[in-house]
Amino acid sequence: MPNRTKIAIADDHKIFAEGIQMVLREQEWINWVGEAFTAKDAFQLYEDRRPDIYLLDYHFPDGNGYQVAEKILSKYPNASIIILSMENDNDIMHQCRLLGVKGYIIKNLSSDELIEAIEQVLAGNHVFMWGEELQTQLKEEDGGLSKREKEIVSLISKGLTSQEIAEAINLSVLTINTHRRNILRKLNLKNTAMMVQYARVNRW
Repeated sequence: MPNRTKIAIADDHKIFAEGIQMVLREQEWINWVGEAFTAKDAFQLYEDRRPDIYLLDYHFPDGNGYQVAEKILSKYPNASIIILSMENDNDIMHQCRLLGVKGYIIKNLSSDELIEAIEQVLAGNHVFMWGEELQTQLKEEDGGLSKREKEIVSLISKGLTSQEIAEAINLSVLTINTHRRNILRKLNLKNTAMMVQYARVNRW
């Protein structure tokens, strides 16, 4: 299949890397091009395969993802790198953002959230959506949502599609999609994954 998105991962936990590989290989638009398990091999993998999206762990026994990303970006400034980390650390996330990586996400995200994060980066957006800084911001900003809009956010966070939500609350799919756009605008969020995080933070 032509024009598939090339994706690779570098992570020192082989089981995690293999799990990500299994999830992404199920997507017809993704061309899986490799994995690495050390910081040294991570740079070489990027050079050899030039993935469109590079999923890069932050912690390695022989270095860290920031150092690898810095080395890659110094030579390939247009590289699209998403840092994967167990560290919900604002300082690290901010440093990665300044370096020029396209995303920083926490490893406990769902497979759907990972795929959406990849899609957002492919669309030219930056994805820094699972840090404590964002959670604090979301807690402080209700956005003036109506009762109906909050209900829709809650249903979206439970994994319902627009069609399923429309059937559940007796509205048209067109109306649900209009609500979704308005909710994103009111909350100043970029995508559905951020909306789901908003609902989780606010315990809706």
